[in-house]
Order: sequence, then structure tokens, then C-alpha cells
Amino acid sequence: MAERKPGSPIPTSLYQAMKDEYQQKRLNLIKEQLGIDDTRKIWFSKKTIDELFKAAGATEENSDKFGLEIHYGVVPEDRQGVPIPDECVGLHNVILTATNDDSLEVDKDNVIAYDNGAMCPPLC
Repeated sequence: MAERKPGSPIPTSLYQAMKDEYQQKRLNLIKEQLGIDDTRKIWFSKKTIDELFKAAGATEENSDKFGLEIHYGVVPEDRQGVPIPDECVGLHNVILTATNDDSLEVDKDNVIAYDNGAMCPPLC
């Protein structure tokens, strides 16, 4: 089998198989164990992603040094003033952070993180 780099394209059939596997195994388990119809997908605009990279210091010249980390999370009751809809509380979410390969450790107090994604469900 040929060696593959992380972040390489995958065939549509594998894309669908991975989504199906998540929905059949993880989402069903969450529903059975926790009684939650959890999030299947989250949508972010290109504008949001571009703003994230710009805020982290990425430019056209250094863009090959930056990457996107996607962290899993759950929306807590205390949303700290962020206007996340009530129906999203307790659901699986993702948080995007832009990182660069020059910083091995991220300043945990000053992480540039975005959560402007439309969660589906409930916001489909």
C-alpha cells in the first residue's frame, strides 16, 4: 500500500463509509447511553476559517507553516456570554484553532479558537 500524508484527499466511497461508521456506531451509542440525538456535522464558512488564520498570523507568504486543529467538545450550560442557542447545550461540537509549526506549545491562556459552526442537528 502506498504511503499517504495526513490531510490527503480520500475517495467519495471512503468519505461515505467513515460518515456511516460514525453515525451507526458512535451516534447510536450516544443516543442509547445518554439519550441525546447528537450532532452529525458542523459547518464553517470559508470566511470564518480565513479570519481564524489571519488572527493567528498566517499570511500568503507563511501559509505553508499553518494548520488547522479540530478539537472535540460538548457545549456546556455556562456559555460564558457566547450566544450559542440553548438547543445546542450538551451536544458534541468542534472548536477550530489555527496553529503553526514554529510553536510546539500553545499558550493555553491565549488560544485563538473559533466556534461559529452551524451544528446539525439541531440547526439543520
